[in-house]
Amino acid sequence: MSALFGCGMCCFLMSIWAFLQLTIMGICYHFEAVTLIEDVEEEEYEDYDDFIKKTKHNYKVVARNCFIAAGIYFFLIFVSYGCIVKARAQMKKEEALLDDDEIFCAPKKPEPRNEKKIL
Repeated sequence: MSALFGCGMCCFLMSIWAFLQLTIMGICYHFEAVTLIEDVEEEEYEDYDDFIKKTKHNYKVVARNCFIAAGIYFFLIFVSYGCIVKARAQMKKEEALLDDDEIFCAPKKPEPRNEKKIL
């Protein structure tokens, strides 16, 4: 197994996991899940209305960032899949060369001799 195949498979699986996780987190932030409020809080507020306004804005910003990161990982899924396909084709090509008996069983051609003629 080639390093390209192993790295591609690892990146493929990690990208799928990251895409799913970030998509779910983005949905939770979009619907303003209360359990995630610690991640979107500001340090100072003037009053209750300012708290609500800033918190809603921060939920939207964090949700957008999660969706952008999920989009990047979605792109990386295709890149790593391309690496896997390329590695499989390379492994099949190497296997075909190993199965080819003419390469390993053919007699070696004798090297031409360089003889100088004496006049």
